[in-house]
Amino acid sequence: MENEFRILLLQALKEKSSDIHLTVKDHLLTVEFRTIKGLKKYRGSEISVKLVDYLKYLSHMDLLNTLQPQTGSFIFKLNQKEYFLRFACLSSGNTESGVLRILNPTHPLSIKSLFVKPYELTEIKRLLHLSTGLLIISGSTGSGKSTTLFTCLQECVHQKIYTIEDPIEHIYPEILQLQVNRQKKFGFDEAIKQVLRHDPNIVVIGEIRDELEARAAVRCALSGHLVISTLHAISATKTISRLINLGINEDELLQVLEAVIYQKLTIHPISGQRTAVYEILTRSSDESEYRLLVRPDKEIFSETDKPTKNTLLSNEDD
Repeated sequence: MENEFRILLLQALKEKSSDIHLTVKDHLLTVEFRTIKGLKKYRGSEISVKLVDYLKYLSHMDLLNTLQPQTGSFIFKLNQKEYFLRFACLSSGNTESGVLRILNPTHPLSIKSLFVKPYELTEIKRLLHLSTGLLIISGSTGSGKSTTLFTCLQECVHQKIYTIEDPIEHIYPEILQLQVNRQKKFGFDEAIKQVLRHDPNIVVIGEIRDELEARAAVRCALSGHLVISTLHAISATKTISRLINLGINEDELLQVLEAVIYQKLTIHPISGQRTAVYEILTRSSDESEYRLLVRPDKEIFSETDKPTKNTLLSNEDD
């Protein structure tokens, strides 16, 4: 099984895949790679369904427990390099699904490859060099928020960066990454308390999912640090609405929120590849209004986009 997995992982890396999807149905295994162009079916030699159990074994899962969803991780050495891998598995009826995520990508992106328009890049670099405040990267599920977040952090590796994640999505040796473990009483509150004792330049909260994490992010920003996090939302201004719905006071939000970077994936009309487009709300000079730098719904590939303005806490969507 090790050799079969080695061949599969090599192919996934060749395809620049972030995830390997394995589906077992009627004793047949289907393998797909998650690539920038979407899911791509594996066309190599047939792989045994026993591969799923092999990955469970490497991930220290309970092989006898097939009904309860399980998640585990392991390190696999390939061509003199160690790959950090996380495996998630669940079963339903006669179907078993497993997803293997490659946590240390071999083809890291650059910030210039994400923000291709000059005013986008200039604004993002300015925001990343702020000493305090809250930056939110928002978008729908699978829009690449975490990729954008950690690509941006590569611009700041000369600073002390601490991340608080649940779970850790990618491994970056230059960054100190903390894994939340509520069973061992190491939640977000305790993690932030410990991190602030180390005098960080940037604190990253991997994802804001609930009121506890939203309050933790705002409280940390109010303490005088730059905080960056991600949030599920459908637009830049709806990101504000979501934070308020999560219990964040509007006055506190206005004190700390420096910008919202909303992104969505679309198909490039020329290359045919999936690409991210951005909508950026950034604080104006009087701090009561935000400039809307990018509108994905209007000429998203045009170089003639002009910055517009938008009030932060309005009841209308942009």
